[in-house]
Amino acid sequence: MTRTYAFPVALAALLALGALAVVMVLRPGISANRTELAGQIAADLRCPDCQGLSVADSSSPSAVEIRRQIDAQLGAGRSPDQVRQSFVDRYGEWILLSPTAPIAWWLPVAILLAGVGVLALWLWRGRRRAVPFAGPAGTERDRARAREEAEALDG
Repeated sequence: MTRTYAFPVALAALLALGALAVVMVLRPGISANRTELAGQIAADLRCPDCQGLSVADSSSPSAVEIRRQIDAQLGAGRSPDQVRQSFVDRYGEWILLSPTAPIAWWLPVAILLAGVGVLALWLWRGRRRAVPFAGPAGTERDRARAREEAEALDG
């Protein structure tokens, strides 16, 4: 009984997860003021002195200086992308906490699709095994042998 509902439930869960991912990617951004933009940029940059902390989370002197530079660049009219790029030019791709390579963003989608495929294959094979094979009724020779065995048992 649970097998009959497994596929629709799994499919609905995967579709809901996919829809959530699409909404998160396509949702409109909220325009932020300069302080919020500076905080977002600082949260995207890795602190050069700390292990695994963003510039926004660190209180090291270099993080304080980077936050000051971010604010100064935004005050000078540079866009958030230009500010990030200035730090990438200075420190390299390492300074970014989130990956920029497309493979890093598409890999989870590929894994999700592979999981859907494996689940569908597993459910399809399970259904094929659950249905008994209704092959030919047998040859005339098999029927004759079965009749003989039945008569021998009766006699």
